[in-house]
Amino acid sequence: MITNKDIKDYKRDGVICIRNAISDQLIEVSRRGIGQSIAKPGRFFRDYTATDSPARYIFEFWNWWNIRELEELAFDNSIASMVASIIEAEKVLLLMDQWFHREAGSTNAATWHHDEPYFDFFEGKKCVVWFPLEDTQILDGLTFIRGSHRWNKLFMAQNFATGKAFQGHTKNYSQMSNFSDLTKLKLSWDMKKGDCLIFDFRTIHRATLHTGPSSTAVSRISFRYGDKDVIFKPRGPWTAELSSFLIQAGQKVDSPLKCPYLPVIFDSRNH
Repeated sequence: MITNKDIKDYKRDGVICIRNAISDQLIEVSRRGIGQSIAKPGRFFRDYTATDSPARYIFEFWNWWNIRELEELAFDNSIASMVASIIEAEKVLLLMDQWFHREAGSTNAATWHHDEPYFDFFEGKKCVVWFPLEDTQILDGLTFIRGSHRWNKLFMAQNFATGKAFQGHTKNYSQMSNFSDLTKLKLSWDMKKGDCLIFDFRTIHRATLHTGPSSTAVSRISFRYGDKDVIFKPRGPWTAELSSFLIQAGQKVDSPLKCPYLPVIFDSRNH
């Protein structure tokens, strides 16, 4: 499924769209998993609905071990092997499972950001697989800044409910821009059910329709992956809850990933 051109494009742009990558069966599993998660939210359920929004913007992460359908999805070999090919890794670890649901009429969604500053994962190769559970026009998808993963620059993590940066960033983090001067570098796609995006942890992106009301309800699945060279290190006060969770589960600081919640899901020696 993954070609040399896909790998080249991913390295250059920091994002690619893979058509017909997610089976109908996995789409249905995803739908049931999100439904179960909404019905019985766990520790990492979040409601980031804006105070003036008539409809909800909600998501949850790190819940695959509580929801059978999400576990099935997380350990699916077709997705894991696709990731291994794209990032050219002998071993792939699952860093996080996450779903998003934006109700019809919701007026807020993700602003410009990249994933790296939100998590305690350093070094190595890290990527995100993102896919919608329905056909998605450009306005209801994501927009990326092509090549921004190669800027060697980190931007402050922001609270998606308020649009403001979390407190505690050091001078190593820059204020996020609106990138109005980079129109020619922006990438987005119309997507069919079954298509997916794969993008680097440092590729800057946002929900294309990030302020206006959504016309329909939309659901998304996102999985974050890393290779064997990723290191765990608490990043800052805004990741303290996630840091504590992994440390309590046995993950050692400044060390390679070794924790029940960060499992190896692909090993080339077994294929």
